[in-house]
Amino acid sequence: MAPGTKRLANEEKTMVNANVSKCANPQCEQEFKKLGDGKLFVRRAEKGDKEAKQKALWLCADCSLQFDLRYDRRQQQYHLVRHRRVA
Repeated sequence: MAPGTKRLANEEKTMVNANVSKCANPQCEQEFKKLGDGKLFVRRAEKGDKEAKQKALWLCADCSLQFDLRYDRRQQQYHLVRHRRVA
């Protein structure tokens, strides 16, 4: 796993299959209220996933300034990745 990457582990499956209700950062409790606040990540569900056709995760405005979500196809999970600081 790349430096600055944090695996979402067990919480990832719950968040992906749930409606977008809170920030995807497990350390943040910010609730989703409207589109336009933060970043929404949507992708097609993997083949064989009978629960959903699309999966969505949301980062609140504060977390989206520090992090991005990256999907690892091999591991079939999202990773929270910290933005690199530019000097």
